Amino acid sequence: MVATSTAFAWLLFGQSELADVVMVQLLGVVVVSVRLGYGPSLVAAVLSALAFEFFFLPPYFSFAISNLRHVVTFAVMLVVAFVISRLAKLAREQAEVARRASMRVETEQLRNALLSSVSHDLRTPLAVITGATSALLAEHAPADEASQRELLETAHQEALRLNRLVVNLLDMARLEAGALKVRKEPQPLEEVIGSALHRLEDRLRGREVETNVPRDLPLVPFDPVLIELVLTNLLENATKYTPPGSPIDVSAVLRDGEVEAEVSDRGPGIAEGDAARVFEKFFRAREGEGGGVGLGLTICQGIISAHRGRIWVAPRAGGGATFRFTLPLEP
Repeated sequence: MVATSTAFAWLLFGQSELADVVMVQLLGVVVVSVRLGYGPSLVAAVLSALAFEFFFLPPYFSFAISNLRHVVTFAVMLVVAFVISRLAKLAREQAEVARRASMRVETEQLRNALLSSVSHDLRTPLAVITGATSALLAEHAPADEASQRELLETAHQEALRLNRLVVNLLDMARLEAGALKVRKEPQPLEEVIGSALHRLEDRLRGREVETNVPRDLPLVPFDPVLIELVLTNLLENATKYTPPGSPIDVSAVLRDGEVEAEVSDRGPGIAEGDAARVFEKFFRAREGEGGGVGLGLTICQGIISAHRGRIWVAPRAGGGATFRFTLPLEP
């Protein structure tokens, strides 16, 4: 930077316009201060002053100074360069303090939003589980097996829902902490699709689920546990935000060196303005059956990004939404 500013001043102003030369040299010090910090800016200040004295003060190409006025010019430039370096350091420190304060405010806002959302969404299944088990343990509990089984199934479903909420919260914490470990192995995608469908068998009951995975689809490198979580979240969202009994389609295709998978539904779809926001933390385009803390799609995005893929949502022809994600094939 010192060499560049010196050459620029030499070509533009020569050895006569010393005031302009000083300004160009000081501009170089400012750039170094902003980009590289305090130590390098001090070095740049000294080098700029020496370059100014060597190239622009007579006798030229010498570090000797013949005129006392030039000594003052050299000293002033050096002092100003040091002051600029110091001011830039203070500005960087203040910016860092402001950034940390902003992060604390944002963290507090996220914490409050999380507590508000979690307190509601965790309390609901806990209340149902407590109610169902209390009814079974009560003195006048249902005697017939059908009623008892219904209460047990209700408690079981809400326990599974509670487990998914807790898993999402833990996975979000891992993503935020950078502790998410991706263990990719080449394997068939249809197996993890089948596993996700089996996991949500109860929620998908009564719906027509059509899968379309080509037989010649190559092995795909991915972490099976994480990609199953992505598919589980997408399928669960499809059951939450679509009418009961509406169909769901799951498919995959090889395109441009990557496998593109999608989960499509026949629900109300996603508004155009919400297509990007649905992947933000705690954002929910609408309330769905069973609620949720608004972290599922954020986790999906983090997992797919960790696989160096992409995830997005698009309107489906004929109504509904299609969530697509890609998994790149690696040599």
